[in-house]
Amino acid sequence: MADTEIEQKPHAPAVITTIPENPTVEEVQTEAASKKLKNAKKAKDPSKKSMKDYVQGFTNFFYNPRMKTVFGRSSLNWAKLAAFYTVFYFCLGCFFVGLLYIFAFSLDEHEPRYYNEDSTMAIRTTATVVGMGFRPQPRVDDNLILVSNDPDQQARIASSLRLYRDVYLVQSNDAKTENCTAEEPASELPESTACLFNWFHIVNTDNHPCSDNNMYGFKKEQPCVLVKLNKVYGWTPLAGHLPENIQELRGIRTQEPRGGRSKKPGPVSDVYITCDGTNPADRDVLSDIVYYSVDKPSGSTKYGAIPNYYFPYRNARDHVQPFVLVQFKNLPIDRLISVTCKVWAPNIEHDARAMRGMTSFQLYRTHPNEKADNNDD
Repeated sequence: MADTEIEQKPHAPAVITTIPENPTVEEVQTEAASKKLKNAKKAKDPSKKSMKDYVQGFTNFFYNPRMKTVFGRSSLNWAKLAAFYTVFYFCLGCFFVGLLYIFAFSLDEHEPRYYNEDSTMAIRTTATVVGMGFRPQPRVDDNLILVSNDPDQQARIASSLRLYRDVYLVQSNDAKTENCTAEEPASELPESTACLFNWFHIVNTDNHPCSDNNMYGFKKEQPCVLVKLNKVYGWTPLAGHLPENIQELRGIRTQEPRGGRSKKPGPVSDVYITCDGTNPADRDVLSDIVYYSVDKPSGSTKYGAIPNYYFPYRNARDHVQPFVLVQFKNLPIDRLISVTCKVWAPNIEHDARAMRGMTSFQLYRTHPNEKADNNDD
């Protein structure tokens, strides 16, 4: 006999479920399979319905016609949000501009706050890092200077040096300059005033070996290379003694006390520039070097000099950095030569790895026209 269980639902007829008193294993398995099948059918229908709801919800996220919202916000909510961020970023921008103005107002227009020994340019010793540069340099990433008998190549490299001269080495007639001397050095000049110095203080005639008429020496395959110091604010060569080997090998004269009777070398405060082969093999073939500087425009075979009264650099608008022209008169053909130029002063240190106080470039002389003629023969 079976028990009867009555399940009632509001406003629905009673459903009578008959449960056997002692169900067999087969009946239990059959009932479980039946429930599993019913659940699968029920799960199938809600799946389709949830996908539809998902699409509908995704559409309503962009625009809900019932709630009149866009991306979940009403027009009034969007207006409040836009007003808030407008005011917020406006205040933030004003704060940034104010701090930037205070920072710029605290800076000097002509003089940096930290320089030389007080800046990161100072190294472990008291010396300041002084770099050098050279021209012509047709390519920034290349230090090769090609010397050729090809007129087109000569014109190209001469044009490069001419452009640099016209932009950086010439002072206009209305430039704010004064003549610098040992009695009136650059350190005594008024603010924004530069020393009177330009290209034509060295190349003073059209017949000069490094003149434009001679294509800066490239026309005769005797190139003139401009060697200069980089601009370092406030740096001045200090009085002191140069290395003895430089005094002996290059014949650099040390200054003597006034009267000229004492033979003891005095302190040197000028800047000297010398060039030589980087390697012993380069030094063996590199000869007949002439230096043209402001104190010797006609040339010197020992060194190029820059008087100390042209220093320091004070960020004057019309300033021309002093330089020396180095001419190589006897270059071998089809031989790559590495050249290192160094600047000498008591407070300049040299470091070949970091290229402090020196610069290097390569010279290569070639005759492509003659090679072409030989190949034709």
